[in-house]
Amino acid sequence: MAWHWFDWGVIFLYFVAMFFIGVWFSKRTKSTQDYFNAGARVPAMVTAMSIYATALSSISFIAVPASVYNNSWLLGMAPTGIILIIIWVAIVFVPFFRRLNVTTAYEYLGSRFSYSIRLLGSLSFIIFHIIRMAIVLYLPTLAMVKALPTVNPVLVTMLVGLFCVAYTSIGGMEAVLWSDAIQTLVLIFGAFLIIIVGFSSVGVSEGFSILAKDNKMMTPDFFSFDFAKQSIWSIIIGSFFGSIYQYIGGQDVVQRYNTTKNEKEAQKSLFLNIPLAITSSIIFIGMGSALWIFFNSGKNTLPSNIDGNAILPYFVMDYLPIGISGLVLAGIFAAAQSTVSSSLNSVSTCLTKDILEKLKPNLTDKFKLNFARASSWIVGFISTYLAVKFLKGGQGDIYLYFQAITGLLGGPIASILIAGIFFDKIETKAVWTGFIVSTIVAFYLTDPAGIVSKLIPAYSKPQVFEMLISFIIIGIGVVVSILASFVFGKPSEDKIKGLTYSTVVKNNK
Repeated sequence: MAWHWFDWGVIFLYFVAMFFIGVWFSKRTKSTQDYFNAGARVPAMVTAMSIYATALSSISFIAVPASVYNNSWLLGMAPTGIILIIIWVAIVFVPFFRRLNVTTAYEYLGSRFSYSIRLLGSLSFIIFHIIRMAIVLYLPTLAMVKALPTVNPVLVTMLVGLFCVAYTSIGGMEAVLWSDAIQTLVLIFGAFLIIIVGFSSVGVSEGFSILAKDNKMMTPDFFSFDFAKQSIWSIIIGSFFGSIYQYIGGQDVVQRYNTTKNEKEAQKSLFLNIPLAITSSIIFIGMGSALWIFFNSGKNTLPSNIDGNAILPYFVMDYLPIGISGLVLAGIFAAAQSTVSSSLNSVSTCLTKDILEKLKPNLTDKFKLNFARASSWIVGFISTYLAVKFLKGGQGDIYLYFQAITGLLGGPIASILIAGIFFDKIETKAVWTGFIVSTIVAFYLTDPAGIVSKLIPAYSKPQVFEMLISFIIIGIGVVVSILASFVFGKPSEDKIKGLTYSTVVKNNK
């Protein structure tokens, strides 16, 4: 089936609906409290779906099924590690952050250590999410253009970015949360349609026979303990540690812990993410498997110019019924929009709370609200510009590349948070030492932009599975901070009382 004008109409209506959600909630956004925390009036289920949608970007929705198609079910099982982090965060970190009563995670770092550490954490988050937004905008566009060459990629990227910025800046966090919930439903519905169509082309039983015959379920290295290879152990450990930064140090997720009316509801929103994480594995494995069955059963042929991240959009555009194609493609863009809108709001929160308020402490709330909205537009334009630049480059295995970037920018900050929360005897100089060492290790492991290979001619990039990079970096950061604390001594009492897990949560039980 060819792509039809009606499919464009479906996508257009979806974008318009998202924009009007922003307009609707703009009537309730009267203060920075409304803009950043949605007035703490959002139901737990909506917050749960928003956390899920924020974590499940277009990077995952397109790239993981592509990996399952090209390799095996393994990468599709990554959400199993996320389940463990969800339980840990709900029990330990939600009560901790709720009782601290902070707007950003980096406010805590300022109180526990110093403003320099707070600024470091905030700027790292801002830079990381500008890059992340660019990637999640460019990936679905690149894939769609490869499947539908007549589309102008720059125009599509700019339009998607513009809609995200518009409804986020107008409606604030409440618009982000409710639009995320709707986008989650569209995304999951679209994923199951792809699975149904793919498997029904030959039948479920025959489909699994094809997967077994082609060794597309379990690889020889599935249970390998060689962490340079992709195995179930490296996937679980890697996804657990790779998610630590997002769930305890990422403002886009931490900010949501204060959007519900109380601590119990916040924890509930995390626990509701467990079935959603299981759903992620089902749809990732299901979509990748369905695509393999559809194009390798002898009934349908995949063109030679369609590969990697373009396979799923090509299938959607050419083989789903008219109207349904548009809806599923809207789901793909929903995965991008949910991430971008969350990042925009959280970045504007950091710029306002961590930087503006420090420089100009006596500003009115109205000024800060206007600043937050304006900064959303500026950051959105920067990320969209980067996405357009990315379109000129190659795609590679963007999911694993993103995991490496997460380890580089997020791992050292996550180690500071863990050290500060759980180790009372660690002070500012010690975490600076841990941060510097873990950052050096991060550069050595990832070699971003070939920096290390230029400085060290004999450098050879270590053979470490990308999803394990965060595990190594966080571990080194925490261990070095602990060791450095023996040199620099203990922090003062005001840097511990009410600022570590033992003095915040345990003493309040």
